[in-house]
Amino acid sequence: MQSGIFPTSLTSTSIPDFISLRRTEDKNARETAARILSDVQSRGFSAIAAYSRKFDAFNLTKQNCLITREEFDEAASRVTPGQRQAMRKMKGRLESFALLQKSKMDDVSQKSKDGTTTLKFMPVERVGIYVPAGRAPLFSSLFMAAVPACIAGVQDLVVCTPPQKDGKANPFILAAARMCGIDKVCKLGGVQAIGAMAFGVEGLIRPVDVVCGPGNAYVSAAKQIVASSGVRIDVPAGPSEVLVIADQSANPSFVAADMLAQAEHGADSAAICICTSMRLAERVSQELAAQLASLPTQNPARQSIPKWGRIFVVRDIDVALDAANALAPEHLELMVADALKWLPKIKNAGAVFLATGEAFCDYGMGCGNHILPTNSSARAWGGVSVQTFGKWMYVESLSAGAQQRLACVSALLARIEGLEAHARAAEKRAGGD
Repeated sequence: MQSGIFPTSLTSTSIPDFISLRRTEDKNARETAARILSDVQSRGFSAIAAYSRKFDAFNLTKQNCLITREEFDEAASRVTPGQRQAMRKMKGRLESFALLQKSKMDDVSQKSKDGTTTLKFMPVERVGIYVPAGRAPLFSSLFMAAVPACIAGVQDLVVCTPPQKDGKANPFILAAARMCGIDKVCKLGGVQAIGAMAFGVEGLIRPVDVVCGPGNAYVSAAKQIVASSGVRIDVPAGPSEVLVIADQSANPSFVAADMLAQAEHGADSAAICICTSMRLAERVSQELAAQLASLPTQNPARQSIPKWGRIFVVRDIDVALDAANALAPEHLELMVADALKWLPKIKNAGAVFLATGEAFCDYGMGCGNHILPTNSSARAWGGVSVQTFGKWMYVESLSAGAQQRLACVSALLARIEGLEAHARAAEKRAGGD
């Protein structure tokens, strides 16, 4: 293992330098994604099929792209009753919190003698869900996207997921789709899948309003690019990351295990720990090395920890929280005494876990969502929720009398901005013309 995981002091440049390194790799992914999306937009299905052959070794056609009823049935037969029960438990816990969210989203109306103004929640019409299916087929991510989308009121959902080596979609992903009432699943992966959902494919996929779901750096870059074309995305969700803040009350074994849990998402996943003492940092480092050595040889954590693993030492929790706010991590674990006490000081994080293993929440046991902003984007973005799949629409009405009374002030304001036509439009109502 390289020296990156050994304890080091946290300096004022440590976090900015780490962010800069991560974004350098993202720049390369963005350039590649832009080229593929441009090709998909100009050549349509022929480009999508070409990239499927190149990246997935799959001879994609419009006839074999969509999952058939027989394929759904075959997939269902491969899921054991115990597995199905666990999946339904996850779905149920996510639904319970999504329903609670929806119940709090009543229209906001203000009525006065002049008229009424209402802010009304409206679900989008179509949502595209991307579900990674490489080494780890993330059926859990399908639940994380589809459950709140359905609760929001979305009527048309399509799933894109890469084919396996046998040319079939992963059975657990198909089982999850069926549990969520989704019957349109396409065997499409990578950047080309994001393009297919955003731009549409004639006779196959209608352009969606929201593209949702996690993915690697290329998928994340593709989502951010298509967002400039009018398609909304859930969050900038790329390679996973976790930051654990630990004090003397923390169990070093738990800290190391949680770091590895996120690191195994991929060779570009990041796992960081900030400790309040060198002794604790050394114990975490020892645990990390021991647990890493016990993982299977092909586990991605064996690559990600040496490259993106860090253990820092600070004088107190306040310094650690300042660093956390600067990093704005996807997952922030507070493995500290009286964790709730420190919550008000956290400003930037995709999700915060109070003395709780994040792995439970990856599977909905905490009822929250694991599709979260990464790579410091938690400064401006929050995780997926029911609101991700709708928008707030204003509805305004003024009585004829109010329009007459307010015409002069509206016209004056318009002329301050040099907008004469606006002023005249208001003044038309002044005399009741």
